[in-house]
Amino acid sequence: MSNIQEKSFATSKKYFDDRNFPRGFQRAGDFTRAQAIILETKGVALKELHEGVRQPETDEEVHFVATCLGQEQPQTDVEKAWASYVKALQRKQIYFTASSAAVSDGGGSDDMDDDD
Repeated sequence: MSNIQEKSFATSKKYFDDRNFPRGFQRAGDFTRAQAIILETKGVALKELHEGVRQPETDEEVHFVATCLGQEQPQTDVEKAWASYVKALQRKQIYFTASSAAVSDGGGSDDMDDDD
């Protein structure tokens, strides 16, 4: 990570994804300690670049955006950490249920609505 310019991925905020990782990145079990530190310290900038909210300013940021678009393979520690984060999010959105009742929208069943 020492080959990354000081200006690359600069942000003054720490990144937390309490919705998907309520116990933090280090305790999630999806990331190495180094990846968790990268996500916490640079995650705000990475998310903004990934979503197109922030324009890339350095060569590293340009390559990161290309990686996010699938045009390049992750090469740096930062890119690999973000790829692990995106992959972990995709895994967390897969839900398995044992019956259709578990995915009900709360409208109730038909036999409960009958007035006999």
